[in-house]
Amino acid sequence: MEMNEERNGELPMDFDHDHIEHCNTETEEEVDNLIRDIFGEDDEHADIVEDDVEIDELPNAESDIDPNIWSNIQNDSEEYQHLKERKFVVGEKAILDLLKRSSCKECKEPVDPSSITEGEKIASGIKFKFVCKNGHEGKWISTPFYGAQSVVNMMLQLMVLLSGMSWEKFAMGASFINLIIGSGRHFYVMQHQYRYSTAIKSYFLSHIDKARQSLGGIPLSIAVDVRYDSPGICSYTSHFSFSANKSTAVFMDSKTHTILHLEIGDSREVDRHSPRMEKILVEKGLKYLVHHSPLVIWEVISDASRTITALMKTDPFKHLKHSLDVWHKSKKLASSLAELARKSAFKVLLYWIKPIVNHFWWCCNTCNGKVDRLLKRWVGILHHVNNNHVWPGGRCFHPETANMVENHWLERDSAAFKELTKIVTNKEWCGSMEYYVNCQQTWAIENFFSHTLLHYCPKRNSYSYDSYCIRNMLAVLDHNHHKDREAATTMDGIVSAQCQLGFQKN
Repeated sequence: MEMNEERNGELPMDFDHDHIEHCNTETEEEVDNLIRDIFGEDDEHADIVEDDVEIDELPNAESDIDPNIWSNIQNDSEEYQHLKERKFVVGEKAILDLLKRSSCKECKEPVDPSSITEGEKIASGIKFKFVCKNGHEGKWISTPFYGAQSVVNMMLQLMVLLSGMSWEKFAMGASFINLIIGSGRHFYVMQHQYRYSTAIKSYFLSHIDKARQSLGGIPLSIAVDVRYDSPGICSYTSHFSFSANKSTAVFMDSKTHTILHLEIGDSREVDRHSPRMEKILVEKGLKYLVHHSPLVIWEVISDASRTITALMKTDPFKHLKHSLDVWHKSKKLASSLAELARKSAFKVLLYWIKPIVNHFWWCCNTCNGKVDRLLKRWVGILHHVNNNHVWPGGRCFHPETANMVENHWLERDSAAFKELTKIVTNKEWCGSMEYYVNCQQTWAIENFFSHTLLHYCPKRNSYSYDSYCIRNMLAVLDHNHHKDREAATTMDGIVSAQCQLGFQKN
C-alpha cells in the first residue's frame, strides 16, 4: 500500500509506521495517545476555547501594525480627515498646564488660571471654560464634532465594533486607568444605526458580490457547514433541553477558501427547535447560489450530516456531486479500530491504526473519482496486514524497501484479523465510499468558525439578532481580506504559535 499524499502542503502521515515500544502505561492510555498523534488534540469543542491559549510574544510584532494606516489614502473629505488625524491619550494635568500658558484668541492676553473651569459633559472628551485678563470668555474642547457627535467617541465605538470586541470588556479596561469614554447606551444606539441599510451591510454585500463575480463561470466545489451560538434552554416536552438561539451557515469555495455566501437563522423561526435550522439555512443558501448567482457549482462538500445528505438527494440539488469530509471519516475509522485495540485480545491492532488510516487516505486521494477503484484498493489492506503484497487481481503500491510494521503481521485465522475484516468490509462503511472519491475536506470552514467567527461572536456572549448579523458579516470580511496573508514569524523565521492555531487538521 502507498501512503497518502500531502494534504495541501501539509506533511503526510507515513504509512511506514515506526515500531511502537511497549511501555508501562495501560492500553487505554496508549490508544488515546496514538489517536492524538494521528489527529491532534480533540477539537470537537475547539470553538469554545477563547482566551485560554497562551501566545508567544513576537519580537517583530510591532512591525506588522502600520501606525499610519490612513496616510496613503488620497481623499479630502471631512470623514477621511478625521480618520487620518492622529489621536493621543493625554492626562488631565497636562491639559490644564497647557491652558494656563495659553492666550486669548481675541486680544492675545494670557488666560486667567483661576478662571479655568470644566464645562458641560462630552462623550469621550472634556470641555474647559476660561476668561482672559481682559474679561473675554473662551472655551477649549478636546474632540472635534461630526454631525453634532464627538468624533473621538465615534472612533472608539467603531473601534470596538469593527475589531469584534465587546463594549463591556473595553469599558472595564478603561475604568482601570480612569480613561473617560462614552456610555454603553451610546454604543448600542450607534450599533443599531449601522445595521442592515447602512454602511456595514452595504459594504458586505458589495464585497460578496465582487467575490462571486471573480469566480463566475468557473466550476466550483462549495464547502458548507453550520455553526450554532451559545445554547439556551427551551422546553419542548416535559423535560428541558438545550437549544441554540442563532445559527450561521457558511458557503466557501474549497480551492480559494473565499466565503461566497452567508445565511443566518434564528431559532424562533423553527419554534426554538434549533436542529431544524441546518436544513433551512443550507437549502436556502444553495438555492440562491445554484439558481440566482453567477457561480457554476458542480460539487457540495459537507460533514456527514444526515440532514444535508438527504437534502442533496432532492430535486433542486440531486444533479450536484455531494462529497463528505474525509477527515471526519478517518477519525471515525480510527475510533472503531481503537475500540477494538482497547481489548487485550485485539491489542495487536494498536500497531495498525495509523497505517490503516493512512491507507484509507491514500485510497481516497488516488482513486480519481472512481468508487470501484477506491473499494478495490481499500480492501487490499486485508492482504497487506497478512504480509501478502501481491495477490490475484491486485498488489501493494508501496516501495519494496519500505519499513513495515514488523513482528505484528496478522494471521488470517486470528481473532484480530477477523474483527478487522468486519470493519473493512462493513456494508454501511463501503456503501458510503461514493462520498469520498474526491478526498475533500471542510477544515477551512471549521478554522473560520473556531478562530475568526469566535473572535467576533464568542459563544459565551449573547447578542441581539441585529448585532449577531453585523458581527458575522465583519467576521467574513476579516477572513476574506486576510486569507492569503503570509504567516507571521519570529525573528528566527519560525511560524508563531498564534498562526499555528489556524493551520488545517493533521
